[in-house]
Amino acid sequence: MNVFTLMIADDEKIIRDGLQDSIDWGSLGFKLIAVASDGEEALELFREHKPQTVIMDIHMPAMNGLEVLVKLKNEQPDTEVILLSGYDEFTYAQKGIKEGAFDYIIKLNMFPELEESLKKLHQALSHRLEETKQRNQLLLLKNDYMFQEYRSGRSPLELGHAGDEDNYCVVSVWLSSPRALYADFCDRDTLPLKYLIKRDNHYIHFIFYREGEESQLFHKRLLDSIRIVEHHLDRTVYKIGIGNVKSFRSEIPLIYKEAMKTVDYLRSGDSESAERSVLFYKDWQGQEHSVNYNLVSDMHWVNWVYSGDNESLINWIRIIFAEACVSKKISVSDMKYLCIQIVAQFEKMTKEQENEAITLNEFDSLIDLEAYMIRVIEARSAIVHRRIQQKKNESIAAVKEYVDGMYMANLSLEDVAKQFYFSPGYLSSKFKEYTGMTFSKYLITKRIETACQLLVGTEMKIYEIAKEVGYSDEKHFSKLFTQSKHMGPREYRKHNRL
Repeated sequence: MNVFTLMIADDEKIIRDGLQDSIDWGSLGFKLIAVASDGEEALELFREHKPQTVIMDIHMPAMNGLEVLVKLKNEQPDTEVILLSGYDEFTYAQKGIKEGAFDYIIKLNMFPELEESLKKLHQALSHRLEETKQRNQLLLLKNDYMFQEYRSGRSPLELGHAGDEDNYCVVSVWLSSPRALYADFCDRDTLPLKYLIKRDNHYIHFIFYREGEESQLFHKRLLDSIRIVEHHLDRTVYKIGIGNVKSFRSEIPLIYKEAMKTVDYLRSGDSESAERSVLFYKDWQGQEHSVNYNLVSDMHWVNWVYSGDNESLINWIRIIFAEACVSKKISVSDMKYLCIQIVAQFEKMTKEQENEAITLNEFDSLIDLEAYMIRVIEARSAIVHRRIQQKKNESIAAVKEYVDGMYMANLSLEDVAKQFYFSPGYLSSKFKEYTGMTFSKYLITKRIETACQLLVGTEMKIYEIAKEVGYSDEKHFSKLFTQSKHMGPREYRKHNRL
């Protein structure tokens, strides 16, 4: 059930208390949010709480119910009012209905009649709400279509014909947190200029236009419109970028890019821009940077990928985008091309195109593109680093397999490292990381475990077993065996034979 807000206004306390306590408002689909004791208080509380429904006595001191009704309807025409009177006066009822009251009820034995009236009112409000939702949805769909047509450089016929002098401007608003501001401007004309509006994540974009209007007047109305937008953004962190005013619809895509570039500059954290919330593109003194595509092709950043130094890699990306944000010369398209080059290098590193293809078309903001690319690069770097580690582990696994097959030979760490093209230090570190033991410890353990099997499963003499597992000196073998098993070879055979 839809729930609508309601206010009571009556100068008689017994009536106010009776209305509050005797009616189950929730079951009727209403929520009581304010109670007033005279007409002036009723108007004050109405402006504060903006209830959708008001139950109000006609005869109140300071300002009677009919006077309040007129003011309420002037300020909020959709508010519904049920008038109450202590006695039947057709003149009051007639005047109240004429001024827009929903119903008129006599207080004498009023509760049954009032509840019936509230049921009808709830039904009417619910029907209106559904119609409003459908109408707003259609308006939003039409608005979105027309906005996209404008932004793409096309000219929807619904906007009318050009006048003697046309003016167009795009204003892009970035909000630190999404708000319902979009609906405030979509539901009704609240600004001095005609406009189309589009919401996109944390952004709200306005296309302001006025066809056949003198430029100076357009600029004044544009400033007034921006002030109204700012007023709606009270206590919200925001940045507003305004493109140049142009005279042709075909230039709107360019104005849109100017507005977005200006917002990126304001958001970039540059010492000059950090304190500003609103900036016209024409007033922004952008630095003279240009894109250096060699930043990708010289491949110095690949070393950070291979070494797993994500901090240096991400800092490099941030520096590139920081320069782009404060430069008028570097466009979002330039940076998209640079990003595609970077991703292409990652594909070469993995030698496969198994990653999900990146989609950059949706980005009109450098800062949003930067955030997306950082996520992409971190994910791609993790894949590359995992591949490198996997290959290294495969090489160490091959070393272990070699040792398992050649343990009886006179193996040394240096000789094995040379055979597998590792440095002795690297092999020592990675072999221990892979097996949990140093190279020499693993070799001794392998030999002693094999000797244990031979002691239990064969009749070979101790010196023969020692020689079989790689020790020419029986005493040295027996010493190592005792250190490992805490008993000599002969004692081990005696205790473990069936």
